[in-house]
Amino acid sequence: MLGARVAHIRELKAEITRLKAENSALRAENGALKAHLDVAILAAEDLRGLPEGGVLEIWDGWNLILGAKRVAADRAGLAAQARERLAERPLDRVWIVFDGPRESAVSEGRLRISYTGGSGAHRADRFIVDFVRMAAYLGLAGRLRVRTDDKAFSSEIRRLTGG
Repeated sequence: MLGARVAHIRELKAEITRLKAENSALRAENGALKAHLDVAILAAEDLRGLPEGGVLEIWDGWNLILGAKRVAADRAGLAAQARERLAERPLDRVWIVFDGPRESAVSEGRLRISYTGGSGAHRADRFIVDFVRMAAYLGLAGRLRVRTDDKAFSSEIRRLTGG
């Protein structure tokens, strides 16, 4: 009888440990979702506030650095390219989205650089797709461009924007 109770207590302790870990993961996910929503709302305001003829370009950060075509050697190089692009096109904005373990965003004039936070593959892709979907719902997808060399991702963006 005592052995059965000890075994049951061990099972309960194991369950408590599992539930604590699950709760912690859910809290982190909830925080990341809130942060994503905040960044998406700011970007939606940027998109709506573009002057006539302006475009919001969203760049798939790590894909452009680590992908097959490697358009930049590192994050600083990619940001420098974005600044050059913005200098050439004064009506536009550029938003570079990176996967990253900690969610964060930095704005520098018409350039925004953000990190998704969280874990798992293709977080930036999912984040960008969700934003493009929202822009399409608002009828603003025509003022949006996504820069990536990922063919499957590009195909999904074209499907959403009708382009």
